Amino acid sequence: MGDKFEKILTTWAEGGAATLLGVLAVALTWLALPKSERRRLRLPILFMVLHLAALGAVRLLPTQAERPWEFFSLLFVWAALAQALPMLVIDGLLGHRLAWKLPKIFRDIVQMLVYFGVALVVLHSVGFEPSSLLATSALLTAVIGLSLQDTLGNLFAGLAIQAQTPFEVGDWVQLSDSNEPLGRVVEINWRATKLLTTDRVEIVVPNANLARAPIRNFSKPTVLLRRQIRVRAPYDFAPAHVRNLLEAAVEGTPGVLAEPKPNVIVGDFESDGLLYVLRYFTDDAETVHPIDGRVRERIWHALRRAGIPFPRGQREVFMHTVSAEDSEHSRLSKMTERRATLRQVEVFEVLPDSAVDVLAGLVHTRRFAAGEFVLRKGDAGGEMYIVEHGEVAVVVEQPGGSLAEVARLHKGQFFGEMSLLTGASRTATVRAVSDLALLVVDKTAFLAVLQQSPDVAVRMSEMLVLRQGELERESAKVSGQHQLPNERNKAMLSKIREFFAI
Repeated sequence: MGDKFEKILTTWAEGGAATLLGVLAVALTWLALPKSERRRLRLPILFMVLHLAALGAVRLLPTQAERPWEFFSLLFVWAALAQALPMLVIDGLLGHRLAWKLPKIFRDIVQMLVYFGVALVVLHSVGFEPSSLLATSALLTAVIGLSLQDTLGNLFAGLAIQAQTPFEVGDWVQLSDSNEPLGRVVEINWRATKLLTTDRVEIVVPNANLARAPIRNFSKPTVLLRRQIRVRAPYDFAPAHVRNLLEAAVEGTPGVLAEPKPNVIVGDFESDGLLYVLRYFTDDAETVHPIDGRVRERIWHALRRAGIPFPRGQREVFMHTVSAEDSEHSRLSKMTERRATLRQVEVFEVLPDSAVDVLAGLVHTRRFAAGEFVLRKGDAGGEMYIVEHGEVAVVVEQPGGSLAEVARLHKGQFFGEMSLLTGASRTATVRAVSDLALLVVDKTAFLAVLQQSPDVAVRMSEMLVLRQGELERESAKVSGQHQLPNERNKAMLSKIREFFAI
């Protein structure tokens, strides 16, 4: 047993140069790599163990069996070097020490070339010349060339992509000749490029196809992405009015950047109306479609509020006759719902049924999308709003320009009464918290109420004084005038009567 062990040690000593080189390469790579990546050395270490085992087997087996094991010993040590040396240079020295990351495709190609060189060295060591085989077989060369045509095309296309860098891993791109949605580049290898689309689907595109196709890169030269929404409006409305309406509608939409500012250009004169192109910017390519959807919602609400209908193209129309009974039933149902909402309003509790009926017939509904401003502080206005469905937030401006929420109003609560009753500018800003439906009471409608129930003016003046005091305290803008509640009520009532000439 001792003699066999001595033979093994002798064999290891004879092959010491190759063994030492392999151990040295693995050890240097271990030191050069960060701790998190050292597990990648398991394969080179395994090859070194197999190399040593093969060297030992040379002395344990009969002389005629030594040749195969010598071949395996050489193969394993060169395999360990082929694994460790690229890892040492590319990942250890360049990547970790110098922070110079090579693209994965270059790493793969270098690894393939090293393996190819190792194969030539090992074959040459056993007396086989690979070059003689290729030189004496033109048919084999032609077969290999034809079979690798697509593979080589993808390889060289991948190299060209990495050299020119039209896109990088993490960029959002789209192939112009493809119906596929926007995709984020997740990997570029020697054969293909992988994209993860906004539909969370992975697409593998051969590099040769990418080299031939026009590529839209939405992440370069900047992450800013301009989107366009096309809207048609009737010719009856002035273009300047529609442009201002659309630009105001998109303001504050989540995902839409304030700078560069959204803008609207007038497009073509079309058969069903004038075309407007709303253009806005976002820096979130992954959620462009939900952002587009929110912008379209804002546009719908803005045009409906302004009374601007959407043009309808020519189509086949099927007439459906609505009976007078059905029409009357619909009207009465809407009136009943409005009466119920008006009855929930505290200041209208004193109104007789006849006055509520008159008011329900004169008010109208106005709708807003979540996040839209219903009114802003300082705006002129002569309307009061009652929450029919949804929720609004009353906000005031603090020192420094920030907005602070001072109240939330729900169904049956109202705001804007100061402007309705006195014609004063808006004293606070109101924003829709959710999709919102408001009953709008204008001066004409409220005057009809006052003519039937003058007591409403007194009730409203008391509530205005109370609300004004609360708003002043919340916004820390209390005036220097210290009027008693009674005096302020009388002053407010006087303003109301003067404004409505009653």
